[in-house]
Amino acid sequence: MLTIEKLEVGYEDFHLRVGGMRFGHGLHVVLGPNGGGKSSFMRGIIGYGGETIIGRDIRHEGGRVGHTGRFLSYLPQSTPPFRISVEEYIGLTAEAPDTMLRDELLRTFELAHLRRQTVEALSGGEFKRAQCAQIAMEQKAVIMLDEVEQGLDLKYQHRILKWMKDEAAKKTVIANMHDVPLAMTYADTVTMMRGGKVIAHGIGPGEVTSEMLTDCYSTPLTVEHHRGRMWVFHDAL
Repeated sequence: MLTIEKLEVGYEDFHLRVGGMRFGHGLHVVLGPNGGGKSSFMRGIIGYGGETIIGRDIRHEGGRVGHTGRFLSYLPQSTPPFRISVEEYIGLTAEAPDTMLRDELLRTFELAHLRRQTVEALSGGEFKRAQCAQIAMEQKAVIMLDEVEQGLDLKYQHRILKWMKDEAAKKTVIANMHDVPLAMTYADTVTMMRGGKVIAHGIGPGEVTSEMLTDCYSTPLTVEHHRGRMWVFHDAL
């Protein structure tokens, strides 16, 4: 269980203040507009970023923590590639080398044929899969991913979300996402943020309404359900 009792960060004219948030095992999707605070929320949790940490009380498994690195893996929106091989990159942040796990992850993320390719030569989607493999290699109890679906084609969006869902059966996975229908296909819970504030937390995908999304994104949206899937339409279209 990851608990955010209090988190307050700020920079320039932006201020984020949240509290009383709990994330157990499962895939927890955070939705919200650009500049709504989703990335600041994640960077505030790890205690590192461009923001100023004003107040922070993060707890894991009931105990208060200062440094989250021992139990939490974080994939930001963008990280620079390195001139090292894919197989070296995957194991770069792992505490203990595990070549069997590395080889398994190369197959899982369909990177085995690229294992000796340099990371900087990968396409955007290939690099995103290598980043996810690196996160998986760390084997931490909590995984946070910021806009993980960006740069992936439709096939790999679903492959990565399926991996996240499988991990969420035994871990806490928190993901900032922009693709609302894709998020609703896999999410166990949904949290919405706008203007640095949480406007909904821990609700089921089926509880998300047109009014809630319209309020979150400040644009008229309609939610419809068909064959167990959510569809989102802009009312002006």
